[in-house]
Amino acid sequence: MLKNKTVSVILPNYNYANYLKSRINEVLSQTYPISEIIILDDASTDGSQDLIKGEISRIKEQYPEVVAKYVFNEKNSGNVFSQWQKGIELATSEYIWICELDDVSEQNFLETVMASFDDKDVVLSYCNSKIIDTNGKMTLKDNLRRIKDVFRKKHNVGSYVIDGIKEIDNNLAVFNSMPNVSAIVFKNQPSLGTFLEDAKKYKLCGDWYFYLKVATTGKIAFSNKVLNSHRVHQKSVTKGTSLKERFKEMQEIHKFAKNSIELNETTIDRMNKIESDLAKKWKIKDN
Repeated sequence: MLKNKTVSVILPNYNYANYLKSRINEVLSQTYPISEIIILDDASTDGSQDLIKGEISRIKEQYPEVVAKYVFNEKNSGNVFSQWQKGIELATSEYIWICELDDVSEQNFLETVMASFDDKDVVLSYCNSKIIDTNGKMTLKDNLRRIKDVFRKKHNVGSYVIDGIKEIDNNLAVFNSMPNVSAIVFKNQPSLGTFLEDAKKYKLCGDWYFYLKVATTGKIAFSNKVLNSHRVHQKSVTKGTSLKERFKEMQEIHKFAKNSIELNETTIDRMNKIESDLAKKWKIKDN
């Protein structure tokens, strides 16, 4: 693999001052070189902005080959997908890594997922992940992909490259089979911003919607190597949302997939079964 594909790294921040320096160092020490780093702050109140200014100055001095910039919001956007969209609009590289500031990446993360882009039809490449807590301790013994695959029927155990529509029909229409955005690199294409504009209507499932839309544009690549650690906090958006809200958004994504993509009957049956099972488990009553 030739390391000549340019990568923009987007770091959206909101009150993650404690993780800023270590996360930036992880990005800069990747075995695959980055071309650009964009730090977005969504009106933090923990001193993040002063730290970001200092880190940008350091990057410019120590890594002159990396374009470094930051953007601060005066008011909190209230929507993480707005930040993703802003970062993508600013990115100038061929590929984009939306790198959540509180997650952790192995040093060879980029090198591993970027290898799949040697196939020019690949538009999204990602790796396996594990879940860690606020202090960095692994909270579950298994990897996140296998945990998410409780409902799987057709996922391969190993790494693979697959047509995006087929991946949707196999799994992504049924549940969000991609661990989290820090584990993903996207091919930079004009439609990404448009997809995120539509994703803003979701509080929880905007990422799932975004991945679905991207998958319609080309191939999906997956590496089974666990090279990303997704940090889950006690006060995360998911934990603060009612089961009814989560269920409603899942139904909306299912409806979108059914109406937009020709799915086989087995896939539709799986979607209906998940809705039925979760309605019983979460005690969701019909409106």
